[in-house]
Amino acid sequence: MKLGNKRTFFFLSIFFAMLCPDLLVTVAQAQTKSFGDQLVDSLGIFIAPFAIMVIGGFTLIIYNSIAIRKKAFIKDDVVQPIMQELQGLNIEGAKALCDQYKLPVTGVIKAGLERIQDDELDIESIEKGLEEASALELAKPFTWINMLNTIGSIAPMIGLLGTVSGMIGAFNVLAEAGMGGDSSQQMAGNIGSALWTTAAGLVVAIPTLISYFLFKTKFGNIAAAVNQTAGDLVFTLVRAARGGFDAEGGEEEEAGEYYEEEQKEAPEAPPVA
Repeated sequence: MKLGNKRTFFFLSIFFAMLCPDLLVTVAQAQTKSFGDQLVDSLGIFIAPFAIMVIGGFTLIIYNSIAIRKKAFIKDDVVQPIMQELQGLNIEGAKALCDQYKLPVTGVIKAGLERIQDDELDIESIEKGLEEASALELAKPFTWINMLNTIGSIAPMIGLLGTVSGMIGAFNVLAEAGMGGDSSQQMAGNIGSALWTTAAGLVVAIPTLISYFLFKTKFGNIAAAVNQTAGDLVFTLVRAARGGFDAEGGEEEEAGEYYEEEQKEAPEAPPVA
């Protein structure tokens, strides 16, 4: 910009300020007042619950991002050695591995193995133990996921409460002072506060509810993997009790022995005349 244009703009600004000083002050305040400042000023007494929900929701999102991982619940390199012990019906060895690796899936497996008493394989009792342990182990982490749903449901309700209180204040001003003058400005301020509380409730609720559904879906897949491992445990025990894991090798050995005996016992062919 040239020097002449700068001087022209400067003198026009001074002339405009002399003609409309109030408008210039309003524009300056609007430029210096940020979105956060307007939000804090408009929320009033509702700023405290919204601040608590924002901090709580942000903390829960970070915590669930760390805690809700498949490796935190089930690991293949932990489950496979346990299943190998069960293939040999080494129940105590499998329990020792469960105690060594502290995971929700090992807690479920051990609860099922605890139902085996005196080498008696009661499938119904084992399945019952697995179901009970699975419900307990999976209920703990889901509590923190459900807290996101709680915050996402409460935030719009608090926003609605602020909206209702703001509208009540606006109509009280209208009933007492009527329209015009300071009463109109006060009524507009009450309506603005009501809308700000609604916006704050939605700002808190939208990300927390989205996070809730994402973590819920992820946790459902993990729970399905844990239950599938419990089913594999029952199948492995039943098959091992019936000697199914040695069946292939046993059948081959029996077939070889039978073939050798058949060759030994086969009569010699009569001489051709």
